[in-house]
Amino acid sequence: MDDEFQRDQIELGERVKARRQELALSLRDLAGMTDLSPAFLSALERGMGNPSLASVRKVVNALKLPMYRLVDETPASSPLVRRAQRVRLRLPTQHFQVEILTPHLNRRMIVFEQVAGPEAGNLVAQPLAEPSEECIILLSGQLEVCLSGTAYELEPGDSIYFEHRVLESIRAIGENEARYIAAVART
Repeated sequence: MDDEFQRDQIELGERVKARRQELALSLRDLAGMTDLSPAFLSALERGMGNPSLASVRKVVNALKLPMYRLVDETPASSPLVRRAQRVRLRLPTQHFQVEILTPHLNRRMIVFEQVAGPEAGNLVAQPLAEPSEECIILLSGQLEVCLSGTAYELEPGDSIYFEHRVLESIRAIGENEARYIAAVART
């Protein structure tokens, strides 16, 4: 495991622990809410192991957090975000990565670049707590977006715009990873 990935895992664990403590939950409480063992959750909080995307989804759902809240929220001092300085969440064995392209998470609009393999499954962990609109632009691969029971298949260069409340699933389809830009605007 490379040093950069290990650092990402430690930061992920620290944010999970901080949120769990903010909600006054014990490891046993969180284990009961997620069907994950207290030992697994303890290892996750210490940055140990390699959690699956499904496990991380269970944890963020129980903690009532959107996935992007697991990344660094330190306010940037500049409106410019250099490629090498993007904040990211990576789960390499799950072929899933999110990079934040905007300098702040506390603004009305947040822009992400996401990469997901078909094995990652549904990328929608839970509905956002606040009302929002979203636009996705597919850069490469194939993506299926399901809105209110209707599935839309996107090819590179396609885009789709929707209110987040109607979003049911986002999946990479086909044999290759899908890379896309997602802009989320809180309304």
